[in-house]
Amino acid sequence: MLSPRFKIEMIKGRRRVKGPDPVGLFGGSFNQPHEGHRALVLHAQRHLGLKRVRVLVSPQNPLKSAQTYAPLNDRLAATTALMRGLKGVSVEPEARRGPVFAAETVRQMINRSKGAPLIYLVGADSFAGFHKWHRWRSILESLPIAVINRPGCRLSALKSPAAMLYAHARVSERQALRLAGLQAPAWCYLNGLNKPISSSEIRLNQNSF
Repeated sequence: MLSPRFKIEMIKGRRRVKGPDPVGLFGGSFNQPHEGHRALVLHAQRHLGLKRVRVLVSPQNPLKSAQTYAPLNDRLAATTALMRGLKGVSVEPEARRGPVFAAETVRQMINRSKGAPLIYLVGADSFAGFHKWHRWRSILESLPIAVINRPGCRLSALKSPAAMLYAHARVSERQALRLAGLQAPAWCYLNGLNKPISSSEIRLNQNSF
């Protein structure tokens, strides 16, 4: 008997066993969440064929000062409100205490995935500095990554140390729907998203938390 996590599709009169749908992982501090984050999730769903995206709100980015952060519960509530209405999108804490390293989160998510393919979603601005992340190579070697465009960040992302070192593993945007099924390292740059807003700009202009 087939496991319930597998689907059966009819292809030209024959049955084909299809594995679990791929899941996108989108982590960040969301301090504060904004329409650019929502647009990124939608863009990834459409271009990568993701029916599920797990938005992981980090208690603290290891590269930033804890003093600049709003309380985790406030950021969770605001991010949940922002993502409301997006089918297949869930919001959860990456951990309850920080700082949190993405490499460890990725390892845990893979161990708990029950065979579902995972894609790590990252904005181009973050990918430009990806080489500064703790054990960043292990992330690239563990699961496929989709780098989503941010205005003014395309060149810095594509010329970054991570992009240059793993140039051989880059997949054409035309092949984005295949990304989840590829063995890591594999990454793809998705153009077309041009939301210029950022969390830091919002914090400078208003005090929302």
